[in-house]
Amino acid sequence: MKKIIFSLACMGLTTLTACDDYLDINDSPNAISSVENDYLLPTPEVNIAATVGVHFNVLGGYNAQVYGQNAGCSNYLDYSRFLVTASNCQGAWTQLYSRALQQLEVIRTQSAEEPGTYLAATVLRAYAFQLIVDAWGEAPFTEALNPNITQPVYDDGAAIYASIIAELEAAKAAAQPGDAVCANLLFGKTSAKAGTAANWIKFANTLLLKLYMREHNAVSVNDKLNALVSEGNFITEDVTYDMCWGNSAGSYSPLFAESKTISNDMALNVALQGTTLSSPGDQRLSYNFKPTANGYIGVVSGTNLSAEIGGANTSDFSQPNYRFDMPVNLLTVFELDFFLAEYYATVAGNHAQAEAYYRAAVAASCALCGVEDASNAVLAAYPYEQANPMKNIGIQKWVALGTAFSGFEAWCEVRRLGYPEFSDVKADDIINNDVANFNTVPNTYIAGTLYTPKNVVAEVGAKTLRQRLPYPSSSTSYNNNVPATKGATVKVFWAK
Repeated sequence: MKKIIFSLACMGLTTLTACDDYLDINDSPNAISSVENDYLLPTPEVNIAATVGVHFNVLGGYNAQVYGQNAGCSNYLDYSRFLVTASNCQGAWTQLYSRALQQLEVIRTQSAEEPGTYLAATVLRAYAFQLIVDAWGEAPFTEALNPNITQPVYDDGAAIYASIIAELEAAKAAAQPGDAVCANLLFGKTSAKAGTAANWIKFANTLLLKLYMREHNAVSVNDKLNALVSEGNFITEDVTYDMCWGNSAGSYSPLFAESKTISNDMALNVALQGTTLSSPGDQRLSYNFKPTANGYIGVVSGTNLSAEIGGANTSDFSQPNYRFDMPVNLLTVFELDFFLAEYYATVAGNHAQAEAYYRAAVAASCALCGVEDASNAVLAAYPYEQANPMKNIGIQKWVALGTAFSGFEAWCEVRRLGYPEFSDVKADDIINNDVANFNTVPNTYIAGTLYTPKNVVAEVGAKTLRQRLPYPSSSTSYNNNVPATKGATVKVFWAK
């Protein structure tokens, strides 16, 4: 197998080449049906990784108050005010539809008699459509990817979820653990290598658990959940792109490549700072954030502090610890454990099991961050409470996703679970009493809460999260079947 080399143009085109055969697969996705799957699957993988690692991570992370705008910088200031425009969404939409899902359809067509490869392509297809529904609520599905339809209808999010779940179940049932899978980067790790379906079956099961748990308050799926948990064949290691990046331009991990453009813009939010540090001994911030000379210092959403703190510098606030090989997580063990904690707390009604998985989730989050297990300290500050178990489970899931740079998933889970909740504390008070004094443990910000950004965009308003992204202008400008625009606070189906 030839080694696969790929390059990224952040939040835009992603190309992938074989070492001595150049293949530009982004210009005409329908013209590649004769290319072997070994050369094709890494392409949608990298495009999904770029979407998850950059655009969705950044958008979600700002909307979930994981990140804030650094002092004097402006690139993402609107995001920190919960403002997202139709043009902001075009890159991710195009990357998923034109560069990931198109290629996956070719692979699925070419692997109709290869159940292992078909399963892998179907898992990634389901993952991509899950991202789309969770971001936009409604999207083309039944008429999407059809070259004869230029203006596809938009399908309801619940219907899309039902369809991708059915596709996953069918592909999983048709595959055996020993079935061959074409070369891929997800389980090939360092370069594209062929493998078997065993890991993809576990990935499929864990993704199904996520889909069922995400919709279970809106759709009756408890019987399916019970059967899936009883089967228990879930991931035992993080599903992540973590060893396929190189230390040279064109092969960097997506967020590291993006950092070359955004420079110092993104910084630690005081909400994530204050909540994490409220548990003495919790060192998870050290994984993806750098301390300042004063320790871990966060910024406040909705401002770049230029008007509020004279002389503030970017170096006064904790910025991401960018690394060329930064992983892009698709599903992690800690997410699995948090979902199982929620399942046992809310579906099975087994609080002992729920608490055990809650503890395991925090421990797995610490393990991912490469720090000492802080589950005792975290559970002392945020204990499992039978009367309202999802409050602290939700808060700690937000922390775990935030410290792992899974900003989009953090936003999804805050929207779905309702935790952390908004406090009545004003952004200006946090700035004046905590940020301006460079407090490492804030005393005005209330740990385990969100706060209304300063200058929050009017369409969202106070004590409210943005609930969805606007339909991208690349679709609304050309497709007469795009639904009427929904407001920023209209919830997607699973959050209602």
